[in-house]
Amino acid sequence: MNPVFNVVFFGETLPGYDRAVARQQLQALLKCSPAALEQVFSGQRVGLRKGLDADEARLYQLRLKGIGLIVVIEPAVQPAVAQIPAPTVAEPTPASVPDETVSCPKCGEQQPRRTLCRACATDMPRFQAALENAVREVRKAPAEDAQAQPPAHDAFAEPGSRLLGLDFKGRLGRQAYFLGATLGFAALLLAGLLFVKTQSLILGGLGLLLFIVYSLRLSVLRCHDLGRSGWWSLATGIPYLGAIAGMILTLMPGQKDDNNWGAQPRSLGWPAFAGGLALAIASIAGFASMSADLYRLPAMTRQVHSGSTPEATFKARYDAGRDRILMYSLSTCGYCAEKRRLFDRLGVRYTEYMIDEDQAAEDRLTSRMRQAGLPVDAIGTPIIEVNGTLLPNNPDLDEIARHLTRTSKG
Repeated sequence: MNPVFNVVFFGETLPGYDRAVARQQLQALLKCSPAALEQVFSGQRVGLRKGLDADEARLYQLRLKGIGLIVVIEPAVQPAVAQIPAPTVAEPTPASVPDETVSCPKCGEQQPRRTLCRACATDMPRFQAALENAVREVRKAPAEDAQAQPPAHDAFAEPGSRLLGLDFKGRLGRQAYFLGATLGFAALLLAGLLFVKTQSLILGGLGLLLFIVYSLRLSVLRCHDLGRSGWWSLATGIPYLGAIAGMILTLMPGQKDDNNWGAQPRSLGWPAFAGGLALAIASIAGFASMSADLYRLPAMTRQVHSGSTPEATFKARYDAGRDRILMYSLSTCGYCAEKRRLFDRLGVRYTEYMIDEDQAAEDRLTSRMRQAGLPVDAIGTPIIEVNGTLLPNNPDLDEIARHLTRTSKG
């Protein structure tokens, strides 16, 4: 009868291996429940496989060693079998004993160097090559399993929930919270610019509402990551205290393990974070380059509250038969083209001079500017002349309306 063996485990792992990863891989191999896995790693003697022959036991030991487990092969206890006395053989003289002996990789029989085992008739070189090949395959398995593992948790982490969205479920890491706040601020500035350009309370109010909801969502999910209720996020809206609360949400690391609001956030990755931050900064910079129109915001706000708009005010004061409007432009000026389209849409009667193509018009404008005490070299186009008054630097409709001949119709 061939000897049989048991593979025994005492809950120990090899140095350099992650115990948690080893537990996951053994659970997948055994297909056991978490409770059974806890018993396997209890530190007591646990038989993983029983009744294996020598080569099966060695291969199983190598596979478990590949995932970081220390296992022992023990001979299985077999029922006693009557032994037939072996004939007495004279021991060979020392001269007849070969100098070199080998151990069979399958049954362990010590014998002089040869190809076939004298005990089990195994081709020992081929069996040894098969074992070494199995070892190489087993060593590949941990590397492939490690590649399949999810990315390691990062203390400066990204969300398990989506960065962009309006839901309030999940957690958000510090990195994602900072990036989301920057993107939200850039979106708020864009909404303000659209309000200035369109003078639409609907667009402005909708943009402000989305910003408030999104900012509140970021704070709620960040509180979840810290193990706190989302109601704590209301502290960010309290004057003075809100600044401190915002710093805490940005700088304090979240809980490393799963909590009541979900799993620990996964790493966003510095390239993605840097790209998103660059996009947000570019948006803010672009807004700053176009923010020359913001000085009009207070006047526009007053007009909206009073129920009038610049165009309505201009139409109420403009008299095509009495008001004389001249426009001095450049052929390459985008603001001049915009003002031209505005006048055409409002039905304004005006005369336009291209001062880069008409030398006489340029000389006349220069003379008029000197008479008015305006600097000749530091004036932007278009320059509007309303009833004899020069208005440089692309004046808006409010300023033009103030120089019309009457203040209202009727």
